[in-house]
Amino acid sequence: MAEFVYSLTRDDYIGFEKFKLKRNKTSFFSYLMCLFFIATGVYDAVVYKNLNMIIISAVTVISLCALTLYSLKAAPEKRVKKLLSLDSAYLCQNKALINDKSIEIRNIPQENQAGTVAVYPYSIMSAIYETEEYFYFFIATEVKILPKRDIPAELFDYVKKVIAQNSNYLFIK
Repeated sequence: MAEFVYSLTRDDYIGFEKFKLKRNKTSFFSYLMCLFFIATGVYDAVVYKNLNMIIISAVTVISLCALTLYSLKAAPEKRVKKLLSLDSAYLCQNKALINDKSIEIRNIPQENQAGTVAVYPYSIMSAIYETEEYFYFFIATEVKILPKRDIPAELFDYVKKVIAQNSNYLFIK
């Protein structure tokens, strides 16, 4: 069993929001459809000398660029700001106990806060993603974030081995 303390920061939550955006296939297909319509408009403008299609294509390109910039930069930060304003406990320290059957997370309450203990068997997790910096545990409608930087070096290999042996584990660059 591995036991250690970890803390999440605002940047950890922003990183998770960006991770979700990268994994969102609906957004990817929406961008592909927009690019298809832009290409069609440019083709129509060049072949048929249609000035209106050039203007429509240019406006679409600018709009798509603005939407992409907003969704990658501003939107994750706004969502995290709203989340953290609802409950300051998201930034408190937690203690993780990891074994081959489950992960237990105990928050370390600050003064005048209640403590919680939650045990999550790997069998109830819909997915476990590993990235360069984090482990993400998807459990029903919630996600537990475990930053690798807080796992002690002497426990890291054990933690990675235990997590990676699950059938719902996936490493993503």
